[in-house]
Amino acid sequence: MLTRRPPDRYPSPELGNKAGLLVMARDAGLPVPPFIVVGDDERLGPDGFTLPHQLRGGVVAVRSAFVAEDTEAESNAGRFRTELNVEAADAAVADAVRRVRQSGESGTTRHVLVMRQVAPVRAGVAFSEAGFEDDLVNTIGGLADRLVDGQEAGDSVRLARVRHRWDRAARPAGPDLERLAHLLRRVRTVFGDLGWDIEWADDGEVCWLIQLRPVTAAPMRNETFTLANHKEILPELPSVFMTSRIEASADRLLSFYADIDSSLPINRPFVETFAGRPYLNLSMLTDMMRALGLPSELVTQNYGGEPDVHTPLRPTRLLARPHTLLKLALGQFKAVGRSSKRSAELREMSSADVLATASFAETIDIFGTVYEGLVQEMGALASALAPPVALLRRTGTLDQHLATQRTAAAQMLDDLEAVRSGRRNLSEWMDDHGHRGIFESDIARPRFVDDPTPIERALAQPERGAGSRNSSIRSVVTLPVWWVAQRPMRARETLRSETMRSFLAIRNRLVSLAEAAAANGQLPTESDLWLLTIDEAAKLDDGASYPLEHFNRIRERRAEQLEIRVPDTLRRFDDPARARSIDDRTRFVGIPLVPGTVEGKVLRCNEPPIELPDGFHPESTVLLARSVDAGWVPIFSSVAGVAVEIGGDLSHGSIILRELGIPSITNMGEVGPNVATGDFVELAAGAGSLTVQDRMVDVP
Repeated sequence: MLTRRPPDRYPSPELGNKAGLLVMARDAGLPVPPFIVVGDDERLGPDGFTLPHQLRGGVVAVRSAFVAEDTEAESNAGRFRTELNVEAADAAVADAVRRVRQSGESGTTRHVLVMRQVAPVRAGVAFSEAGFEDDLVNTIGGLADRLVDGQEAGDSVRLARVRHRWDRAARPAGPDLERLAHLLRRVRTVFGDLGWDIEWADDGEVCWLIQLRPVTAAPMRNETFTLANHKEILPELPSVFMTSRIEASADRLLSFYADIDSSLPINRPFVETFAGRPYLNLSMLTDMMRALGLPSELVTQNYGGEPDVHTPLRPTRLLARPHTLLKLALGQFKAVGRSSKRSAELREMSSADVLATASFAETIDIFGTVYEGLVQEMGALASALAPPVALLRRTGTLDQHLATQRTAAAQMLDDLEAVRSGRRNLSEWMDDHGHRGIFESDIARPRFVDDPTPIERALAQPERGAGSRNSSIRSVVTLPVWWVAQRPMRARETLRSETMRSFLAIRNRLVSLAEAAAANGQLPTESDLWLLTIDEAAKLDDGASYPLEHFNRIRERRAEQLEIRVPDTLRRFDDPARARSIDDRTRFVGIPLVPGTVEGKVLRCNEPPIELPDGFHPESTVLLARSVDAGWVPIFSSVAGVAVEIGGDLSHGSIILRELGIPSITNMGEVGPNVATGDFVELAAGAGSLTVQDRMVDVP
């Protein structure tokens, strides 16, 4: 029976779930049409079957309620007969009951429901599942029989959940859907938020519960995914190794929020891979904000992308979770101190002594723990940042305050200027920053200590002047709020920098193991390791070998994937390779980071160039990038402005640009073929705009 319910809430085993759940719903005061259950052993002769008074007159629906139906293992939905529009007379109903019984196997318990048939204006089916802030609804005019029989598709609706009687912010369009939303709330209140498949009918005044069954096979939802955060920290096509690591760790990346409140809607896939790229479940992140009563725009600010649902601050929901708010506040308060401790733990776990004898599988496990620890702590620090940053953003002083601080990433460029001026040498810089790199979050990518070429070329560029450091009276007034915000912000950048030391140590061990595997003939070359999944790499410990043909097939597939211009945001059912039309535009608007106006030529890059091409000059070059992170710091000293297609205004790249004072904007959306290297543009960063003024000017 319903093993998920407390024993005193079970339907009678003899009655079965289908009828038993309706009895429980009726007894709990839910709007269920009058009905009776005709027992399997009940006589149906003219003298032995009499309809009760409340079912006489009009028509009734006669439906199976066999014990085999609506169990947790299987629903058997639609398998047995249903008779609609049956005259509410003893003989007619008795005949219908016989026909329904005959649709089941003899020797099984075959109860039958006789229910007053509602004359609905609209009817349908709703799926209410834990972990989602919307219920799925299929609706059709009139009776729902054509819908449930698959004869018509009906209309699909995402119905925002109503959690309380006073929860008015989620009110849907139309009184029938509003009545349905409150019916679903009452079902969850009575039976628990466990996953329910609900048949309903609305007669224009009342939304009636017709049937209730446990969800045995949840529908696949067409959720929205974003490449935003990963696009900022990973290359255009991440390594197979790193993508598989992210996938394997996905269900543990949001443990900070799960530990605070296990009822938050985060128990569903957080990462899914499309065309070789790991996307984040934007719908799930948005649902988490909605469940807490926080505005959905916080997702955009922290992760980038565009939520598929826009919701404001909802105080009633916020105040309905006092324990969650308290634990969240405590978690935010402790985040900075905990991040330092966690960073030390991760460094110790990946120390030279530990890694010296680690196998592939052991090193991969260590890497998983380090990667998950980094993401978890970054999430906690981002949560701590949100409240004070929101206040600073509203007062218009966030940019001014950010321009005054120097985090670990910005310090890289300051120290590079010291090397250029002769105050430090390059080896000292490498000791401090050589563990960083371009798209460093992909462990397959070399660090600066592995390939110092970008740094050497950056040193050959002229010294960059200091960025703008304007202040205002409001920035002075909001200094206390800034002091609260800058601690977790600095801690976040420091954590990332220090964890990259662990990444470097783990990478070095994996390269060493791969060299030995290549020498043994298990791999064609050590660099082929990054074309394996983490499971395939772990099998190298047991003597597995992968021939050159295996890697050639992978390279062919990746070459095809690299040709796909994937969208930054997509739905699960979308084809990422589909042709997408992009308007022929000349002006793009994003989030301002650092004010300033720059006119010059565009240098469009997916990865930071080692140096400026011929014909480009630092004072008139506008860098256009799909995303930026700490690995782009060397080229920032060689450009006058930066425009970024996707990213939050508190993402790592955005913070670095603010600290450096480079006129810049972010999250302006995909520009497609509308802007090319060599186009003459105006970057009006204060207004958050990039405008093409002339096409392809003197491209070398």
